[in-house]
Amino acid sequence: MKCARQHKTMSFTGKLRPVIAASAACLLLAGCATGPKQFERATLDTGQQDLVASKPAALQSYYRDLYAEGRRNEVLNLMEIGTAAYRLGLYNEAKSALDEARLNIESVYADNDAARKARSIWYEESEKEFKGEAYERCMVYFYLGLIFLQEGDYGNARASFISGLLQDAFAEEEQHSADFASLLYLAGWSARLMGSETLAQEHFRELQLYRPDAPLPGPDDNVLLIAETGTSPRKLADGVGHYQLVYRRGKDFKDTAAVVRIDDSWTRLYPIEDVYFQASTRGGRAIDRIVKGQVEFKTNAREFGTSLSEVSRSNWLAGASAAAGGALGAGYAAVSLVSVAAQGLSASAVVRADTRYWDGLPDTVHLLPMHATANEGLTIRYLDSHGIPVGGLSKRFAVHMDANGNGVAFASSR
Repeated sequence: MKCARQHKTMSFTGKLRPVIAASAACLLLAGCATGPKQFERATLDTGQQDLVASKPAALQSYYRDLYAEGRRNEVLNLMEIGTAAYRLGLYNEAKSALDEARLNIESVYADNDAARKARSIWYEESEKEFKGEAYERCMVYFYLGLIFLQEGDYGNARASFISGLLQDAFAEEEQHSADFASLLYLAGWSARLMGSETLAQEHFRELQLYRPDAPLPGPDDNVLLIAETGTSPRKLADGVGHYQLVYRRGKDFKDTAAVVRIDDSWTRLYPIEDVYFQASTRGGRAIDRIVKGQVEFKTNAREFGTSLSEVSRSNWLAGASAAAGGALGAGYAAVSLVSVAAQGLSASAVVRADTRYWDGLPDTVHLLPMHATANEGLTIRYLDSHGIPVGGLSKRFAVHMDANGNGVAFASSR
């Protein structure tokens, strides 16, 4: 368990009548002094210990957390298992964990009356089970869809990406435009492999509203390269009583771009998704606060627009190579503040923002369509913001070709 998501709780404070304001202030100060409620880890029973021991060694600590932390962190731990297993090539483990996370998410974040009723209770709870922010829920469908693509199941792949777009549009209790560009691109790619060119072009036309310079697949392209750089966006508690939620870009990484060796030259992958941007916006607008599930926006924030496309356009159109470089991440430093405030269930509630987050996510997702054969070897190199290769991060792409001769090649700097 990463320290960034240990022992986090969420509770709410509402409007207090003036006659009890002084008492409420004292309670808030007391809450700050004592810190968040400590959630105890359960002791694993014999059956759980045996299940952990049966898992691949690299995943055992994740499964230990899953059983020890129980329902409150179940979805979060399933997310962590999913990305860890996927990057290790343990696709059955990844698919099982992510699908279970999906079922948990859809029990509350589906677009139907039963889920809306559940949410009306959900937002009043001071200590909730983790279901993820909108961008985290989107990424569950992102990885599930990639697994379906590798299996040659194009219909379920597209359905997964479309479901992710629904999570992007449906955040808190507001409806927003779905601008998760990687999901739009992958939905179009899946439709194309299904043989539905009409559907594919619909998705790609919508994509171009957000990424007009994205490299669309050519008629002979049969492999999609996907590379991840950087580390996950972070959620931090701030303000008096720690009830404000502050989004920050991930830290401790230098890689901001990726290039692949094709023939005798290096070709830059296109930065399709800034995950931090998705975390800190709704429909392209910077979040100011969330109050009882209702999103409020900064009134004086600059237009976020298609920031990734603006940064990448000159390099992409000029055919930028590894030597050319470019500060892909320099323009993404905008920070959005979210203050979480709603009515508390009791005066003893600890006033703290819920800062648990999916630590396994990347900072940016890059992609490139190309033609490749099953036996073709691909090498990826990661670059810093100056276009200089980051030492120790050169890797081989693992290309997964399905029975139809189409493939997905995935690599991560993590």
